[in-house]
Amino acid sequence: KTIAALGAAALMISAATAEDVSPRVKTAAFLETVATKGAECDLLRPWQAAALRALNLEDMKGWSAADREAVIAETDRRLDGMTCGNDAMNMWIEGARPGFDREMLPPYLVAYLTFVGYEDPPIVFTKTTTRLRYGPAVGAIRDKLAALEAEGVVPEGGKPWPDYIEKTQTRVRAFVATLTDEEASPEDYNEAAGWVGQTAHIVELWLEDEGH
Repeated sequence: KTIAALGAAALMISAATAEDVSPRVKTAAFLETVATKGAECDLLRPWQAAALRALNLEDMKGWSAADREAVIAETDRRLDGMTCGNDAMNMWIEGARPGFDREMLPPYLVAYLTFVGYEDPPIVFTKTTTRLRYGPAVGAIRDKLAALEAEGVVPEGGKPWPDYIEKTQTRVRAFVATLTDEEASPEDYNEAAGWVGQTAHIVELWLEDEGH
């Protein structure tokens, strides 16, 4: 299953357990619950929980304060008394597990490589990674991307991995350019800076998980 399809699966799994909330609030609360409890129960690695939260927050971009508060309230309701053996959570994680490595992780890895490639990487990146040397991280990332290619995993868009990496890096560079664009709006600047920091955080969690 793709991550997008799993969003619909989350709604179906959670549909019978909540009332008086909209479907999108129900879905967002379920995913936040999975990220929180899944990490707590060691069913998700820290980087997986962070990536799931990032995906969920991106889907919630532009939501009203009322809807966001509804997500918080519904998440708290779900977490109250929830155990590690919760069937809905375990079912979702089991179905989503292949997608974390194959779909969610690669864009972050390529973006990290792109940031490292700058002579002067974005400061929000270097302040988040707090590394003096990026060589081991770059090596681990390249090995992971090569392993995915060797496994026959097809990247987003269906193109070969070199094409996917080049296209993704082009998008990342355009996004980073916002940080030095004097005409960029505060909203665009903050979104770019937040995404760079978020990416660095998720990949650093993955690198720690891999022993780097």
